[in-house]
Amino acid sequence: MTIALTRIKSLFVFVFHQLVGTWGIAFIAAFGLFSLLDMVPDSAAWKPSAHFAHRLLTENPFYPVQIMSGLYFGWLLGRRFQHRSMLWIWVLPLAILAYAFVATPILSPWASILVRPDTVQSRLSFYFGWGCRPRQRCIDQLLITMPFYVSVAYALGARLSRNPLKKSNRQKLQDSEDSGDELVAPAPD
Repeated sequence: MTIALTRIKSLFVFVFHQLVGTWGIAFIAAFGLFSLLDMVPDSAAWKPSAHFAHRLLTENPFYPVQIMSGLYFGWLLGRRFQHRSMLWIWVLPLAILAYAFVATPILSPWASILVRPDTVQSRLSFYFGWGCRPRQRCIDQLLITMPFYVSVAYALGARLSRNPLKKSNRQKLQDSEDSGDELVAPAPD
């Protein structure tokens, strides 16, 4: 394969993981949570409502369902593919979050101008806390912060899927010397 084709393939792999590791995980988490809640029988003592799922998915600024889904699918796909680009998909969402944090554009068309964060503390609350919620017609956290959290979880899951127990050649040599086995080393050139 030529260098140009290798680079194009690498670009497509990165774009694939970027889309799956951010928005794909968000949609999979929502679908999975609603499917899981639908499996609870109507005769159960407590049947969670769609409002409960909505609050769990969007009204919590920490996005636990999406983060756990990102960890799991990052680990699962990381075991299967072992692409290095999986470990770097958090960079683009971080750049977008950093730009939004510094420039403070309001992406929500229905949000009041009074929602605009002016101080560092209000920006921290706006992007990482309770300052911007869909209930208040503010979706900036869903569009900026949540993809960053999910991409970090996806990359971490991919990193955890790699086998850290592989021994280096030096460790293998040390183990063979300790056991009394002779290991024939190749002659130096």
